[in-house]
Amino acid sequence: MNRQEQMNEFKTDGGSEALRESQWRYRTLFDLAPIAVYSCDASGVIREYNNRAAELWGRNPAPGDTDERFCGSFKMYRPDGSFMPHEQCPMGDVLSGKVPGIHDGEVHIERPDGSRVIVIVNIAPLTDDRGDITGAINCFYDVTERKRAEEQLRQLNEELEARVAERTEELTDSQKRLRALSAALNVTEQRERQRLATDLHDYLGQLLALSRIKLGQAKQLPMQPPVAKIITEVDEVTGKALTYTRTLISQLSPPVLAEFGLPMALQWLTEQLQQQDLSVSLQVKTTIPTLPEDHALLLFQSIRELLINCVKHADTHEAAVTLEQVDGSLHIQISDRGVGFDPRVSTNKGDHSPAPGFGLLSIRERMLSLGGRFELESSPGKGTTTTLVLPLGDRAVESSVIASHGSIIEEARGQAHNRVQAPAMTTGQSRNIVEHFTSASGSTVRVLVADDHAMVRQGLCSVLKQYSDIQVVGEAANGEEAVALADSLQPDVILMDVTMPKVDGVEATRLLKRKHPDVVVIGLSIHTTGQVETAMTEAGAVAFVNKEAAVDELYQTIHTARQSTGSRLSQ
Repeated sequence: MNRQEQMNEFKTDGGSEALRESQWRYRTLFDLAPIAVYSCDASGVIREYNNRAAELWGRNPAPGDTDERFCGSFKMYRPDGSFMPHEQCPMGDVLSGKVPGIHDGEVHIERPDGSRVIVIVNIAPLTDDRGDITGAINCFYDVTERKRAEEQLRQLNEELEARVAERTEELTDSQKRLRALSAALNVTEQRERQRLATDLHDYLGQLLALSRIKLGQAKQLPMQPPVAKIITEVDEVTGKALTYTRTLISQLSPPVLAEFGLPMALQWLTEQLQQQDLSVSLQVKTTIPTLPEDHALLLFQSIRELLINCVKHADTHEAAVTLEQVDGSLHIQISDRGVGFDPRVSTNKGDHSPAPGFGLLSIRERMLSLGGRFELESSPGKGTTTTLVLPLGDRAVESSVIASHGSIIEEARGQAHNRVQAPAMTTGQSRNIVEHFTSASGSTVRVLVADDHAMVRQGLCSVLKQYSDIQVVGEAANGEEAVALADSLQPDVILMDVTMPKVDGVEATRLLKRKHPDVVVIGLSIHTTGQVETAMTEAGAVAFVNKEAAVDELYQTIHTARQSTGSRLSQ
């Protein structure tokens, strides 16, 4: 029925003009409504429907059609895809009073032509003055396009999430590769530094030490004052060159790290930082395992950088380092009470910035590459605390270095007092000592020289051969040979170089003292750090001599050590 027919119907119908006008407007709005609307009487007969409803159905109801019969001509499905029988049509539930109404119910309708639409249904009952149901009105609107758009959006989101996940995985893999590469480059750098340090130690350092030995021998010979002055000056220059070489070796790669592990290397580092006006308190609270070389290198480098940051940025002269095992992980805490900074500021503004962001990022990446983590706590005016956490796993082996609930520095200092020390002698004093020990003992001291550098061994032997009561009975090129020769030669004294291949001097001394407790072991090295001396003392050496001072100190040290050992054995 078109509008003109509707208007004519209203004009011929009874009632006032105003009522007819109102009915016409109602019908016009009813047909122009953007949603489908239809109503039923109490028996379910469809009474009214608008054009949008006919369009959505794809057909018009026959006169007298009930909602149940008309809906039965369609196939209806629930949102989950299950079939909905026509007797379960939602309009019937409302007309029967089973439900007070339906709000935003979703129904999928398959029309006679096979096409499907998705509709949102709202049904409300119509009642009279007594509250009896006289019919119902159904408003439903097509959301097919919206659902399709939502499905397309969902698919696009899934595709996007899949692509993001794929790219994230690629970035994560790339980050892992870059992290591994960074760690490998870092380890390679440290190993190259260690190689250079070893070359300097094994060649240049030993040559300089031998030069000082020879110069010391020359100074004992009679010579004209001008020649003696030149020899003295050359000796002083050689001493300075040897000192510089030691410093360079330590800056490249401290030998104590490779020889004695991280705790001893940190003790050495704290002593070095005192020269930069930074006092570092070092505590090792529990037994620290021996770490793989690359782990020890990266940890040492990170700790050194964090302590140097204290000097550069924290505006403080004190710091503390604590090592302990916690739940199978090594925890290393570095703290200071300096100016602090805001950790959220990640950019490094240069040497004057209080927040060295790039350095901290580098340390964080190093720890992640080792499977560990880096924790940072700081705020302006409240200092900084950083913690390096490294899982130990099954590769950790218990270290011979044990510092329990105290400062390893204090332990090393206490042990240093037990070492046999001999003051430097003049040439005349040396001759007097020879006469004293020869007349007192009346026997020859049998000496085995263990050093991996042939030139140094020859230099030491030449120093000893000038004494009539010293007999060099053999030479060893490494700790393994020293232990074997001690069994066959039965020496009284072994001069043991600390740094040697196969078996180093510390381990060789430990093995020798177990098998030959009466043998006197005297440590030798071109390095005079307290850690090296302490390690040799712990292994069983009774004295320690710097190679360059061999001419002045070696002979007296041998006899003083023998006397001291003999006195302890007789008690």
